Amino acid sequence: MIKGIFFDAAGVLYCRATSTADFALGTLKEAGYAIELPAEDLAYLQALHARASRGEMDHEAYWDQFLKKHGVEDSITRKAFTTRIIAYSNEVSPVPGAREVLQELKRRGFLLGIVTDTMYPLEWKRRRLEKAGVPEFIDVIACSTDLGVHKPDPRIYMSAVQQANLVPVESAFIGHLAIELQGARAAGMVTVAVNFETGTQADHFCQSISDLPDLPIFADISSKPEAGK
Repeated sequence: MIKGIFFDAAGVLYCRATSTADFALGTLKEAGYAIELPAEDLAYLQALHARASRGEMDHEAYWDQFLKKHGVEDSITRKAFTTRIIAYSNEVSPVPGAREVLQELKRRGFLLGIVTDTMYPLEWKRRRLEKAGVPEFIDVIACSTDLGVHKPDPRIYMSAVQQANLVPVESAFIGHLAIELQGARAAGMVTVAVNFETGTQADHFCQSISDLPDLPIFADISSKPEAGK
């Protein structure tokens, strides 16, 4: 029986007009800088992004290196770009229906949590969840910069499950990226894909978050025979 439901944050509970990386590239293009990079530079930045997501590198330092690789040589210009990029990263909007769905799932007796990758402080993540209108329903958060691991590493999912005093088979992960759903499955969780990519594998699929309450696995806990045992 599912007792805990754990959500990805960006793309599931809140969204941006475009990704922060695409915003950064668009900003560079408008200013006349190169946006295409050699494969080795892309691999280098991907490795730095992973380090930042594990809390091993400051987010400002990551964006500074990102801008250097794209040809922004002047440090003052890089600082100005970094300020704009970071400000944009905090410009999030609620996914329609997210608050109502979490409110209903909480009413049904489920413990709710977040499993999130970020290069920013946990407090920033909390503020984004406030903008999504959902923090009052969240019981636990597993954040990559705090834990030193990021999705799809099963350890980040297990951290959330253990914080909730549950085991994986009692837990469901709601996500939209195929690789993150794979990580949750590797951790032993039930997986539910929303707004999913083509080719995504999951145990259950929903076209939008508003469809979650209709899944039989998320029926009211008190109505399930196991609840009284």
